Amino acid sequence: MLVAGLAFVSPCFLAALNSVKTLPEIVRSPTALPERLAVENYEYVFTGVQLAWPMVNSFLMCAAVIGCLVTVAPMAAWSLMRRRMAAGRGLRLLFLAGLTVPFQIIMVPLLQEFRLLGIQFTYLALLLHHVSWGLPLCIFIYSGFMASIPKEIEEAAAIDGCGPIATYWRIIFPLLTPCTVTVVIFWGLWIWNDFMQAFIIMGSAKGQLVFVQLWRFLSDQYVKNWNTIFAGVVVLSVPVTVLYVAMQRRFVKGLTAGALK
Repeated sequence: MLVAGLAFVSPCFLAALNSVKTLPEIVRSPTALPERLAVENYEYVFTGVQLAWPMVNSFLMCAAVIGCLVTVAPMAAWSLMRRRMAAGRGLRLLFLAGLTVPFQIIMVPLLQEFRLLGIQFTYLALLLHHVSWGLPLCIFIYSGFMASIPKEIEEAAAIDGCGPIATYWRIIFPLLTPCTVTVVIFWGLWIWNDFMQAFIIMGSAKGQLVFVQLWRFLSDQYVKNWNTIFAGVVVLSVPVTVLYVAMQRRFVKGLTAGALK
C-alpha cells in the first residue's frame, strides 16, 4: 500500500520540486533541491504561456457541462425509474449501451456531424459532446441511487398536493445530493484534465482550453522550458485538487448514505 502511494505521489512531488528550479538545475539533477526558489516560473505561466484566459474558458466549460448533466440526467433517471413506460426498459438498455462505445469509434462521424451542422471547432460542439458523452454514466448513477428511494415519499407528497414538478424539485432532487456531488467531482476532473477530445473537436488553432494551450507551448520545437512546463502543470492541478478536497467528505458521506438506504 505504501509503495503504491509513493508511486502516485512521487511524480507530483517531482513536478512541484522542478517548478521552482531553473532549467540548468533541472538538466543537472531533476531530484536535487533548488538553489533558490525560481518564482518567476509561475509568473511566466501567465505572461508567456498565457494560461489565464484558457483557465477561465475551461472553468466555464466545466460549469456549463456539469450544469447540464445535473439538470437533465436526474430528470431522465426519475422518469425511467418511476414512470411506467412500455419503452422504459429499452431506453435504460440504450443508455447503458452508450457506456460501451469508445470515443475513437465515433470520432470521425462526430466531426462530420458537427461540420454539417456548422458548429465545427466551436465551444458549442465541445459542450454538446461532453454532455452527450456524460449522460449515460450520469443516468446510470442516478438510476441506481433513485431505486433506493421509497416510493411512499412521492405518494405522501402527492397526498399533500404536490404535483410531479414540485415533488421532483422539492423532495426527490435534494435526496440525490450524494449523486450530484459524485457527478460534480467526476466530470469536473474529467473536463478540466481533458486534452484529447478538446484538441480533436476544437482544433489546435481555436481550442483555448488549459491543456491545449499548455500543449501549444510544449510543442514549440525551439522552446523546451521544462521549468515553466512543470510550473504550468502545478498551477493546473490546483483547482481540481481544491475541488476534490473541498467535497471529499460529502462525497464519501454520500456514498455511505446511499449504500445504507
